[in-house]
Amino acid sequence: IATPSQPLFLFLDDLQWADVSSLEIIELLASDVQNKSALMIIGCYRSNEVEGNHVLSDFLSNLHEMQTRNDDLLCLTQMELGNLGKEEVNQAIMALLSVDKKSHTDGLASICYRRTMGNPFFLFEFLRLLEEEGLLSFHLGIFQWKWDEKNINLKTASTENVVDLLQRKMEKLPQETQGFLQCISCLGASFTIKTIDMIWKHRRMIGIDASTVESGTEELLATLVEENYLETCKNNKYRWTHDNVEQAASSLIEEDTRASFRRSIGEIWYRELGEDHLAPYLFEVANLLNTTGIDVVNIDYAKINLRAAEKAREISAFDSCSNYASQGINMLPENKWDSEPGLAVKLHSLAAEAEGFLGHHSRMDSYCNEVLSQSLIPTLEKKDVYLAKLHRMANAELQYVDAIKLCLVILKDLGCTFPGGGVVGLMKALISMRKTVKMVKQTPTEVLASLPVVTDPFKLATMTLFSRLGEWAYLAGEKFLYLYLLSTAKMVQMTLLHGLFEWSASSLSALGALSLFVNGDVGTAQYIGECALQMQERCESEAGKARTIYVVHTFLFQHVKPMQSFSKPLLEGYQSGMRTGDKEFGMWCLLFSVGVIHMTGKPLKVIEEQCQASITQMVELKEEEQASHLRMYWQLYFNLMGSSNNTVEFSGKAMDEKEVIFTDASHTPFVVVKTIASCLFGRYELGAHLAIEKRDQQFMRMKGGVMDRPLFWFHRCLCMFAMARSNKSKERKYMAQAKRIHKELTISLKNKNPNILHYVSLLNAEKAALKQKKNNEDVRKLYNDAIIMSARGGYVHDAALAQERFADY
Repeated sequence: IATPSQPLFLFLDDLQWADVSSLEIIELLASDVQNKSALMIIGCYRSNEVEGNHVLSDFLSNLHEMQTRNDDLLCLTQMELGNLGKEEVNQAIMALLSVDKKSHTDGLASICYRRTMGNPFFLFEFLRLLEEEGLLSFHLGIFQWKWDEKNINLKTASTENVVDLLQRKMEKLPQETQGFLQCISCLGASFTIKTIDMIWKHRRMIGIDASTVESGTEELLATLVEENYLETCKNNKYRWTHDNVEQAASSLIEEDTRASFRRSIGEIWYRELGEDHLAPYLFEVANLLNTTGIDVVNIDYAKINLRAAEKAREISAFDSCSNYASQGINMLPENKWDSEPGLAVKLHSLAAEAEGFLGHHSRMDSYCNEVLSQSLIPTLEKKDVYLAKLHRMANAELQYVDAIKLCLVILKDLGCTFPGGGVVGLMKALISMRKTVKMVKQTPTEVLASLPVVTDPFKLATMTLFSRLGEWAYLAGEKFLYLYLLSTAKMVQMTLLHGLFEWSASSLSALGALSLFVNGDVGTAQYIGECALQMQERCESEAGKARTIYVVHTFLFQHVKPMQSFSKPLLEGYQSGMRTGDKEFGMWCLLFSVGVIHMTGKPLKVIEEQCQASITQMVELKEEEQASHLRMYWQLYFNLMGSSNNTVEFSGKAMDEKEVIFTDASHTPFVVVKTIASCLFGRYELGAHLAIEKRDQQFMRMKGGVMDRPLFWFHRCLCMFAMARSNKSKERKYMAQAKRIHKELTISLKNKNPNILHYVSLLNAEKAALKQKKNNEDVRKLYNDAIIMSARGGYVHDAALAQERFADY
């Protein structure tokens, strides 16, 4: 939309009410240095509603830090629009009353300032009140405004704030208008005439004297619009002119009866709408029914809170989801596990899931333990609570083995068993995997495109548990590889036999990664990846989208598509994960989106800033594995920028390698970044001798590994060539290892991998340099080709590395 000649201005009001996702989008727009279009974002918020732990405070802190580190990244100006001072209040009154002499209005301005504290809205309402009460009047004889300061001071002494002021003004309205204001103050910030009518016709039920009512709904609304309490909107809707007006109208209701009054409005609204028409007003009705402080047992209202909690979860409003689920639980009878077990399980499951997402693990455990202690509840109905518990074990505590054991117990209760491990288990898994790949290849694409949607609860629960088991088995290391193979094969087989599940596309993408890992067949892996993306588009649920995008792009497409094209889908995967509550794979997508900007040659400062913002979010969401991975790269960038005193030692602002307890999954990226640092800082011997432990081998594969593995092998190979050049006594040993790596990268290039041409070009020059005499023209040409290849592809960091190696030669 924006261009240099036609800039775009976005004005966003009431940022104090913005959700996390909206603020992240604003931060993304503000920090996008690649977009050269002219963009200005103006945001307003009420500072008195934003405390230190508010999400907007974190958002503003992030922006300030970005500006501190790089003024070119964004230009941030913060202006505090305070209330008017006494002098400005006097100037405003002089203008309103057409008075020229400042001294003439000093006394009135002093009173107005004391009563309103200089708030412009309050000031004008206060002056309007003075006029209505005859304390400020226009004298037709002398064509001037007249007032008595002593009288005004005396009669407004009880006005402490604008709500009191507005309430006093409202109390002068007819009784029917006051009753009408009380009713509509319960309907939210905006409402329709239809909604008002359905409530107002039952006014007698909420204690409003119907005998005093003489005006119709439209007439009452017109009066309130004229009084500047309401304003009209499109589609027969009305809204309050200011939230203080709504607050004042609500304060007309007696404090002792306010909760029961609001609840009565909610009950009327619910009965009038009925179940079929409740959905658009679900949150408003639920909020009204939840206002009373007295515990009320009501199954219908508990069900409304269940629907509200489910709707809140769908839009990732997990705070609201937790609140509605908790309110619903409080509305259940004491014998809920006997009288309403199904409803109780659903409410506790939602509460546990929401609290887990928010990182409130003690509350989550409380809800989980209550459900799991009910021996009469079937395992299938406890599925969501088990998943919340499993997610905490694996993703927050990194206890993958314990999570796998519990998951196998749950699956066994559901009638699904797995063979033991060892050689026999691995052989069975490999046979099952190959059989499944063959099934996919033999299934016509039109059949894959027309699979029915599965609705059977048992099959859905089993599929979900298989997906979790496979994921944790992969992260737990080589010992559990057979479980990853088996669970993935079972999921794809269930899809082909029964139809689409929400995890079908992601399981198909995982099968593609496994086929690449085991068979090394890039063509088959690409075909399966394309099928997975098409299947994801057909899925009604977005639940598995983040996982599908992550696997397809980081494991499969890195061999066949330019990495520059990955940023958009990975961002889409991140956003999808946040929308659906799949924060785990949302964070994996975010992690590798940072990897893309590193590998495609973006400035270190930009990458470092993206690291900090991403890690902050990962920590807040308790996704420790992803945060641990990214911290290693973050420290690498600090070392490269000279912000750390270290070069190849990873100790500084981001991490301290001596204090890290590595898991099988997190040790591999440490070896990767350590190798890269060793190569870039000329510590070739360290890079060549870094041990690839047995636990790393599963994750280090060129085919079947994630997209930074070619990056690792490239730098490892450079270290080998450099050592062969400098250590003649061990030249043959280093050359043998370098040639193996070089050969594998060359084969990948021949298979049309578009992301490693510049790697292979430089390695060709390094290999030739060891075989030819110094200053050989062929070698010089190879180095120049490598430099040009890197520069043309935008890989400026690799072009610089090629220059350095050429100079060394």
